This record gives sequence, C-alpha cells and structure tokens, in this order.
Amino acid sequence: MSCVKPRPNTSIMNHSNSPNNTLNTMVNVLCLDDDAMVLHTFKSLFGNDYNVFTATDPFDAYNIMKSENIQVVISDLEMPSMSGTHFLQRMAQEFPKAQRILLSGNITAEAMLSAINQARVFRVCTKPFKKEEMNDTLEAAFKNYQEMAEKENSIKRLEKQNAQFEFLLRQQMLS
Repeated sequence: MSCVKPRPNTSIMNHSNSPNNTLNTMVNVLCLDDDAMVLHTFKSLFGNDYNVFTATDPFDAYNIMKSENIQVVISDLEMPSMSGTHFLQRMAQEFPKAQRILLSGNITAEAMLSAINQARVFRVCTKPFKKEEMNDTLEAAFKNYQEMAEKENSIKRLEKQNAQFEFLLRQQMLS
C-alpha cells in the first residue's frame, strides 16, 4: 500500500499495538466499502486495536457517522451508489473533525486531486493495503483528530476568557 499525504503531519503517535489517546478509549473507525470481503478483512485486522464500524452502503455509513463519534472514516473510491470522494466531501461538511481516508485499488491523478481538493482527505491509500502501513495511517489520522479537537477547545476557552475580560472592562468603565 502506498498512502499519499496531501497535507503535512508534524507529529506521529507511538507505534504500540493500539493508538495512544488521553481518554483511554478505543478510536472509532468507520470503513465504507461495497466489497464485504474488504470490510471483513479490515475488521479482522484492526478490530482488536480500534472500535471498527463497517458499512457497504454510503447511506448506512452516514447513519453510523450521525450516531457514533467517528474519529476516522475510510471510504472506497468506487461504489455503485456514490463515489467515495463525494461521500467524504459530505462527511467533511457535516463532520469536519473526522479524518477522511480514501481507499482505492485503482486511482487516477484526477480522482486523487478531487479527493484532496474537494473532500479534503487526510490520506489516499491503495488496495491492497499492508496492516502496518494502514495502522500507521490510522494512528496519524487519529493524532490529527486530537490536535483539531485541542485547537477547538483552546478557541472556546479563549472566547470565554475574552468575554469575561470584556465584562470586567465594561464594569470598570461604568464605575
């Protein structure tokens, strides 16, 4: 497997059997592929290290995204009802923190550019994939998810502090 990294990742998680996260919970990964064998293989390889959800249909995958806190979503490029790029583009709009990985056995440069520019994927990986390389990709994706969540929390904390400072300033001006 080779994975194309459309944006730089400056930090890497440790390479233990499972991702290291601060909540001591398993990472939720959704894998969407119309090939049930790919899903079975993925779940067999990663089901002990990740909380793996699978779907053969984009609409089922969307419902899983709505009901579960999915941190990493993987989609096959070519499916009968919707392209993986289109699905991941919709996921980027509705679940922006969820890291998106496109998986394909045969990807053109045009499809890769579309995935990067429209769906803002974290990585593009080829089938068949090697367990170690996919695990590294999942770890890096989750690390990116954590960094985005930390930034979001910092922004909220700063906004709250700013509101408190503005209140204090108004109080001083009135007295």
